[in-house]
Amino acid sequence: MNKYLLLALALISSISCSKVETINIKKHSFSEDPNRIVWLQIAGLTEEILAIQRFSRPALELGGPFEESSCMGKMWNYNLYTLRPDATRGFLSQIFGTKNIVGNCSDYENSPMWTSFKNIGFQIGVLESGVKDEDSLLNSWKCNSDKTQIDKSISLWKMSDSSNKDAKRFHFQEDLPHGDGEVFYDKSCRAGICYASLENNAKAIFNKFKNKTVRSMLVVRDFSLQETILRKDVESLREKLSEIERLYAFFLSEQAKDPRLLVVVTGSGSRNIELPRSGKQWEQFDKQGKFLLYKRNSLMSPSFAKGPRAENFCGIYEESSVFERFLWSPEERKSPLSIIGL
Repeated sequence: MNKYLLLALALISSISCSKVETINIKKHSFSEDPNRIVWLQIAGLTEEILAIQRFSRPALELGGPFEESSCMGKMWNYNLYTLRPDATRGFLSQIFGTKNIVGNCSDYENSPMWTSFKNIGFQIGVLESGVKDEDSLLNSWKCNSDKTQIDKSISLWKMSDSSNKDAKRFHFQEDLPHGDGEVFYDKSCRAGICYASLENNAKAIFNKFKNKTVRSMLVVRDFSLQETILRKDVESLREKLSEIERLYAFFLSEQAKDPRLLVVVTGSGSRNIELPRSGKQWEQFDKQGKFLLYKRNSLMSPSFAKGPRAENFCGIYEESSVFERFLWSPEERKSPLSIIGL
């Protein structure tokens, strides 16, 4: 009997030792450190709005890249001064990790979350699309203060034109310029229209980082989805959602090749919509944009993540805690960020 008991215990032990870690029915390695990060900030995004794409596909193609995420979370949208702050203040709360966002230069005196990654050798770049001047991180430069940090730590590529003839410019088909504290304007943008796409620009910057740097973080800030919702322009909304899905799918394909790549999407200023209920109404919505109800901003916004530390983005949490979730790791799993006290 003792012989069989020992064999059974050995079998149980071998099974437990070969346990495969999973999350969302997918293999996942927990508490790993990323060496590349892509963060998409999409103003107006809600998970329900993705249904516009999902249910417009042929039956055999149901699903989409967001369903390949390892984790989905929901974030409470509020700060010390208001419920449902706009996307501009919401995203600043995510970047700076504080609810004390007042909408002036004092906001930019906080330390952005990527400072911790920059301290261990990350190159940081931000691409903005459809972002008005009052919503742009360019405000950090306009503050012209020794106390601000964003304007000294990143390269900023803006998909807009500049009236300044001496402004530095870029094009995704050329060697992309970069440098800490530098701002570059898209050559393809004229009279409020950019002929280069967000997708092409984001891919070009990512590939430059991948080929030229060991560690990098690309932040893509898009406000054009929100604008199509506010205009109630269903056709443009579909096109924008399609581009965002393609971009997310591209980064997920890169993540599949590089397990040290973390891909995160967060919304803010999320705009609720109510989609049609019946097949006939959906058909008319699909053709003419009818039977779609637009509502006020939501009190919650979604997040999606895949890659190392994606598990930090599961659950329900405050918008300002996004900062911490990029950095947090268990005490028993020491990481490079642990060395600098995070």
